[in-house]
Amino acid sequence: MTDPNPDHRPAVRAVPHPDELDARGIPITCAHCHAHRDWLLLNVLHQVFVRCRCAHEWEEPDLTRAYFDLHFTEPEHEWENYDDAMTALGFDGLLAGTTWT
Repeated sequence: MTDPNPDHRPAVRAVPHPDELDARGIPITCAHCHAHRDWLLLNVLHQVFVRCRCAHEWEEPDLTRAYFDLHFTEPEHEWENYDDAMTALGFDGLLAGTTWT
């Protein structure tokens, strides 16, 4: 089956989240660097991903598309590709171990 609109690209909504995430009743921690706050939340279609400043990223099934639909509507910026977006937002690994106060 082909896409009826060949110019259609899935939207990625990227939302910085400086605080802890408590989706499962306990704070989420990065499995790579053990950070516990300062995330980038990514919504792609029905999936939600959490990205750490160290560039580790994982799907977080306890965060839902409904949460994004309720709290966020339009992305603030658009980029040509994913890597440029992660660099522009500071989640490309360069700032690993850094948190903003």
